Amino acid sequence: MSAPFNPDRARALIDLLSPERLTRVVDIGANPLDETPYRGLLSIGGCDVWGFEPQEAAFDKLMAAKGPHEHYICAAVGDGDKAELKICSDSGFTSLLEPNAAFIEGTGQFRDRMEIVERITVRTTRLDDLEDLPDFDLLKIDIQGGERMVFRSGPEKLAKALAVITEVAALPIYEGQPLMGDQMVELGQHGFMLHKFLFIKDIGYRNPWSGRLKRSAYRSQLGDGDAVMVRGLLDMQGLDVEELKHLAILADTVFLTQDLAVTAMVELMQRGILTDAQLHDYIDMLPNAAPRRVEAAK
Repeated sequence: MSAPFNPDRARALIDLLSPERLTRVVDIGANPLDETPYRGLLSIGGCDVWGFEPQEAAFDKLMAAKGPHEHYICAAVGDGDKAELKICSDSGFTSLLEPNAAFIEGTGQFRDRMEIVERITVRTTRLDDLEDLPDFDLLKIDIQGGERMVFRSGPEKLAKALAVITEVAALPIYEGQPLMGDQMVELGQHGFMLHKFLFIKDIGYRNPWSGRLKRSAYRSQLGDGDAVMVRGLLDMQGLDVEELKHLAILADTVFLTQDLAVTAMVELMQRGILTDAQLHDYIDMLPNAAPRRVEAAK
């Protein structure tokens, strides 16, 4: 278990760590359909967000609601070639890939939501070719099956990132979609390891007989969800001071894994950046934390 986002704890942690700059987040496929995992951090002015969204309607929504720490670009990130963007009836299913008819037929899922209503030719941009994009700490990506293409187009940018939150799927919802394992292998080659799943959806098979099965009770098939991949999980000594600070901030406020935040802070303490008392001050702010031992307090 972990603690939920707490704005007071987040502000106190940032003040304690005093990073040289705000934590930076890049959001590829920033269509504002669901609450983002970094929403809490953004709400307290704790991060800068650079978002990319090729759908004009979704981009307009982002621009209309953006705050002072948000920067959005109406562009598709990919392999640098021209591509066809398939606009679906549900904009959340819009993709550079074709909907997988075998998935729709085999599971009975998403038939109406994945209907293509428009096809638009776009020029994609490689991640490493985004020269104005500053180095970032977290990549959040959800582009309906094109994630691995972006990873392969951005080895230089990814080499400086601390974590990736990527949408992964157990079954190919789109034709030729790299699945969960494919993404794990690709990101592993960039130095990232699986930390946790923020969520994984279950879907139920639908057919004329499944109407007798309560949808809430019979959902046996893994669908898609968000995986958190982190660099340096087993090598905190390989991260520099600023990287450790931003990893601790992301762990507490975005991944909601405060034990990872403490681990990064222990490394900072061992380097003389934090004191033992400061580390305990942070742990005191966590719910269900054990009391300090007397010798630790001394």
